Amino acid sequence: MVLATTISTPAAQRRRLRLPLPLVLAYVVVFLLLDWVSYVHPMRGTNITPWNPQAALAVALLVWRPGGWWLVWLALAGAETLVRGQPASWPAEALSSAMLTLGYAAVAAALVRFIGPLPQGATRRSFGLFVLIVAAGAALNALLYVGALALFGMPAPERQGAALLRSWIGEGVSLVVALPLLFTLTRPARRALVAAMLRSRECWLVVLAAVLLALAVFAQSTEDQFKLFYLFFLPVVWAAARFGATGAAWAAALVQGLLIVAVQSARYQPLTVFELHMLLAALAATGLLLGTTVDEREQAERALRATLRLAAAGDMAAALAHELNQPLAALSAYARAAQLLAKRAPDQPAPAMPLAEVLDKLVAEAGRASGVVKRLRDFFRTRSTELRPTELPALLDEVMRSQAERAAGLRVALHWQCDATLPAVWLDRVQIEVVLRNLVANALEAAAGGAASAVQVLATLSAGQVLVTVHDSGPGVPAEALAHLFDTRASTKPGGMGIGLGISRSIVEAHGGRLWAEPGPGGKFVFSLPLSLDALHA
Repeated sequence: MVLATTISTPAAQRRRLRLPLPLVLAYVVVFLLLDWVSYVHPMRGTNITPWNPQAALAVALLVWRPGGWWLVWLALAGAETLVRGQPASWPAEALSSAMLTLGYAAVAAALVRFIGPLPQGATRRSFGLFVLIVAAGAALNALLYVGALALFGMPAPERQGAALLRSWIGEGVSLVVALPLLFTLTRPARRALVAAMLRSRECWLVVLAAVLLALAVFAQSTEDQFKLFYLFFLPVVWAAARFGATGAAWAAALVQGLLIVAVQSARYQPLTVFELHMLLAALAATGLLLGTTVDEREQAERALRATLRLAAAGDMAAALAHELNQPLAALSAYARAAQLLAKRAPDQPAPAMPLAEVLDKLVAEAGRASGVVKRLRDFFRTRSTELRPTELPALLDEVMRSQAERAAGLRVALHWQCDATLPAVWLDRVQIEVVLRNLVANALEAAAGGAASAVQVLATLSAGQVLVTVHDSGPGVPAEALAHLFDTRASTKPGGMGIGLGISRSIVEAHGGRLWAEPGPGGKFVFSLPLSLDALHA
């Protein structure tokens, strides 16, 4: 067993923020390929197209790495030069690309500010905010891009209104359809849902239905295509009702892919393509709204089940507290008396000092047990927390040292590291200790018995909150178990009741944070704690 402490430095943080060269090259290549595939029916004199999937790629990068604006600008300028062949001077291309980059950065900043990092659209509120931000951002981008071109005499004044409208449609449709899809790929939990969906037979029935409908709809005349396009609501609604927002995002992307294949395979008027994409935007928004409603309902049902179980656990904890408080108090009193007698023994014989040391530990552990029982009783009764500014490194050190002997017995290497820049965090020390001890104890049991068994605990600063990650070398959590991991009473421990994770999540949420698990390799549990008290009272 190894107990190691490593402190992250600001220089190490800066290194983590840098974009590796292979990632930069891959991003530019994917960006140019998307631009090449989507460059259909451009508006004469502006190269505005009805479909702009690279816009979603740019916003997703700026949500993930706000400092990557230079890479977005580079990719945009490269696309204008290598793919679109914009008939303009270098200053016009540089300015228009810079204006688009500014607009994408504004959209990304608004998403992070009002929805959160890597938004998932899990609630109707967040979906509504997403649509408003995307619509306003697409309008801003249209104004910035067309305004930049207008400075160089493009397009003609009488066509600027049409250019603004088509640019807004192209940007808006792409962001509404493609951005939720990218967000499903950037969250491990969402990727696990996608993997589970793809293993489902019903998922491929949805795909088959969409393909058959595309063959039927796009084989008709243009006028009839508009009439029959609404049939595509069937697979999108089916996917949303069955797989939630994740299914809706992928189904809408599939319909858009089929639409692009049809547009590339036949002669369409540019205005017709824009109109079809407007219908697609309505289709995607409806599917996502239904999907988020399904997700929200499932979350509410899980929360209700968890609340009922926690209420039962609260009654149990209150009963235990009532029965254990008096014996614990008596134990502490008797141990303190024995401690005083041992220290007052004449001449301090040799056995007296070990006895005094053991009694010191006995008093400390009895006091801690009494404190835990009291704080849990108060928490289950009123959800109360006694928040005090606490140095997280000291708290982690205490918990890790308390688990060191157990880790040694299980032959598991126990490591932890804490960011040196962490400020004091407002928390209930006893309650967060319960969470940490529970997660570390579970990780030690999961890692025990394997080759190179190890448990690592990391505390880092991210977007105004502290993230504490407990990662073990065990088999990990199956992707299909993630959705119900915190609301099941099943336990793999002999005699376990299966409520430890549920109680831990409830404690973290009472602190204004979140507790979640991520799929393997290895078990990985993460909980967040806000640095500001405003987040707790929000």
